[in-house]
Amino acid sequence: MEGKGEGLRKDLLLLLIVGLILGSIFMPFLHRTRIAHARHDIVRRGYAANYAVRVKEQQPAGHPVYYRDGVIVLMYHNINPQAGGSGTITPERFKSELVMLKQKGFNFISASQLAAFLDRHADVPPNAILLSFDDGYEGTYRYALPVLREEHAPAVLFIIEGFMGTRQGMLTWPQVESLEKSGLVTIGGHTFDQHYRIPGNRKVPLIPVTVTPITRQKTGKKETAAEYEDRMLSDSIQAQHILYSKLGHTTPYFAYPYGAYTPQLVKILHSAGYRYLFTVIRGINTRGQDPAHIYRINAGSPWVSPGRLYATIRYTVLESKIPHHMPATWIRS
Repeated sequence: MEGKGEGLRKDLLLLLIVGLILGSIFMPFLHRTRIAHARHDIVRRGYAANYAVRVKEQQPAGHPVYYRDGVIVLMYHNINPQAGGSGTITPERFKSELVMLKQKGFNFISASQLAAFLDRHADVPPNAILLSFDDGYEGTYRYALPVLREEHAPAVLFIIEGFMGTRQGMLTWPQVESLEKSGLVTIGGHTFDQHYRIPGNRKVPLIPVTVTPITRQKTGKKETAAEYEDRMLSDSIQAQHILYSKLGHTTPYFAYPYGAYTPQLVKILHSAGYRYLFTVIRGINTRGQDPAHIYRINAGSPWVSPGRLYATIRYTVLESKIPHHMPATWIRS
């Protein structure tokens, strides 16, 4: 009995070896047949006319393509070694994010490239990224610009014109001019001096003054709708005027303070010459979308590590495939 058992084990081992040999010979043919059937089915159903391109993009020799015909805009505020608060990161963190993005295959573009893309006048590279900075902190000049130069990364900077050279920690006009002359930084608007909030209601405790009437100190009376529009139009025109006097041009780029906007504010900004208006709502920007509602992703907070930023971008790309609409009015609650 022991001899028969030993013989049976040898026979099973032999069959296993023969099976592995035959499998290694015929499996590639079976695998190629399955691929051919899959390709045929994909083309027949009309799912991927550019299937060959997609296969090529997945080759390990090149960078992966996370998205095409889209632009993700990253939002920063202050860059400073003494990082403090929710809107400041260190130069080291900022550089590590840009290095990570380049290593992952993202391509930095300028504000003018985004504008041409949204207007259907130009294409953008795959995995296109635009960097943006809000407010106009001095750290943009001292600490962000050297990193932008090292990584050859363009950016758009939204300044509060009335704060430049008048408030500690903010840029001076010579610094703003140097940023623009670097060839890497495009200057945009962020109001002349309407970047603050007032008490609101239970739903929205603090409301940006850019989207609501205020109580005038001289009269103690609340603005009418017409007075609100006059105030915001006057501020927007003043911001463009001082930009022209300092830099020799106006700007079509504007970032909503606190991300808040209403149809009335959009109309006012258009009247003042602003066309490309940036929100703080997360998303990916596509060709031909309304340039008054440009999505952004927050990348400039201490808790946003390079790994977390990468994951957020990937999630945003997946999220963009779900149908949704930008709200006509948005005020952070």
